[in-house]
Amino acid sequence: MTASIALWTSILLNGVAQVLLKKGVGHSTESGACTGWWLSLLTNVWVWAWGLSFVAATGLWLLALSRLDISYAFPLLSTSFILVALLSRLLLGELISWKRWVAILVICLGVVLIAAK
Repeated sequence: MTASIALWTSILLNGVAQVLLKKGVGHSTESGACTGWWLSLLTNVWVWAWGLSFVAATGLWLLALSRLDISYAFPLLSTSFILVALLSRLLLGELISWKRWVAILVICLGVVLIAAK
């Protein structure tokens, strides 16, 4: 696996993991900071899916960092903002204002400048 494939797969998995975690926390059987809420997270399939995605993303991130400059790789993580925004809209029904989309676009323009080397 090339460093670039590892990097982009890590970014994709990281974005998916964030949405899985939100879904898991939102579907827990308890609410608040009580012990029952924390324990309900341990049996939540969405939280487990988040954990597996996060571990895989971290492993791929380590692989990518072993071969790429961190000053190049780290800013590219912000491309997951687009993925998280889209998935949160599609899967969680969240509303995203035009101001948020503009902010995400500005961040991504910076990423394009960095990725162009």
